[in-house]
Amino acid sequence: MSLSRPVKFLLLFLLAFMGGTLYLHFGKDQDWSDSLLLGLITAPVVVAAWKFRDWYTDRARRAGRNWREARDEHKRARGV
Repeated sequence: MSLSRPVKFLLLFLLAFMGGTLYLHFGKDQDWSDSLLLGLITAPVVVAAWKFRDWYTDRARRAGRNWREARDEHKRARGV
C-alpha cells in the first residue's frame, strides 16, 4: 500500500507528536499541558530534520553514483 505524500507527513507528524508527548509526560514527569505544548513545538522540528536527512542522503547517493559513472567512463577512455 502506497500512501500519498501529505498522508505520510501527517503520520510522521503524529508519530513524533505522540512519542514526544508521552516521553515528556512519563519519562520526564511533566504535566500534560507542558508535554502537549512541547510536543507541538518539537514535532515539526523532528519532521523537518527527518525529511532533510532523507533529502541529503538521496543527494549524496546521486552524487556518488554520478562520480562512479564518470570515473568508470574515464577509465574506459584511458583503456585501463
